[in-house]
Amino acid sequence: MQAQQTMTSPNPSAEAVETVDAICAKHGAYKARVVDMTDIGGRKLTMSCPQCSQDARDAEAARKVAEAESQRRRRVADLNYAAGIPVRFQARSLENYRHELPGQKRALNVARRFVESWPEQREKGTSLIFTGGPGTGKTHLACAIGSALMQGHLASVCFGTVLELLRTVKDTYRKDSPRTETEAIADLLRFDLLILDEVGVQIGSEHEKNLLFEILNGRYQDCLPTILLSNLNAADLEAFLGQRVMDRYRECGAVVAFDWQSHRGTK
Repeated sequence: MQAQQTMTSPNPSAEAVETVDAICAKHGAYKARVVDMTDIGGRKLTMSCPQCSQDARDAEAARKVAEAESQRRRRVADLNYAAGIPVRFQARSLENYRHELPGQKRALNVARRFVESWPEQREKGTSLIFTGGPGTGKTHLACAIGSALMQGHLASVCFGTVLELLRTVKDTYRKDSPRTETEAIADLLRFDLLILDEVGVQIGSEHEKNLLFEILNGRYQDCLPTILLSNLNAADLEAFLGQRVMDRYRECGAVVAFDWQSHRGTK
């Protein structure tokens, strides 16, 4: 291809520009604009092949898209690692949730609406309570919501049982702990979504119960979405959490009853 230097100077006068025939080794003949800059101490600049210039722009745009997607995948991987979703539930999704029964279909619709309108739900601090016996799909659906939000919205998610999260807080009581109790609780208030499993299990002390309520109340006050999973029915869960806590979570979300038989061990 003939001279490939691209014009970078200010707009030249019409008299300083001419059009000549040029050849690109890749794309063949083209009309090239030649700008005479000799009157201001420069030289003649010949426009590059327009197709080569377009190809270069397209390649740069594709590189940026690929880099952005690579960064997004790394971010999703980091979020998944930090979320603590059990290995058994990491592949659970809204698409592979079993929903033959009317109640299962209602639960799935609630989950889908939650994910699809996430920016609004995040702003309002919408929360969900899933109640029902073991093996009814509560954890599957909650983890599917978390995975969808990490993948689609880069939301930060934390999954844990009540006992696991309380143990994390109580670990700060060691003399060699690098964190305080306040810092440990604050960590649980920074996630976009907290999935708290086994709500209603026996808690060993009044102090542990107060810690749980502090976490739940803190997320409610800060408008942070939370999903509570419990094997208790709604009435027993209210007796455990207290009417004030239960009313607050009803106010900012929905209670979904998983009132069908366990499908563990069934095909």
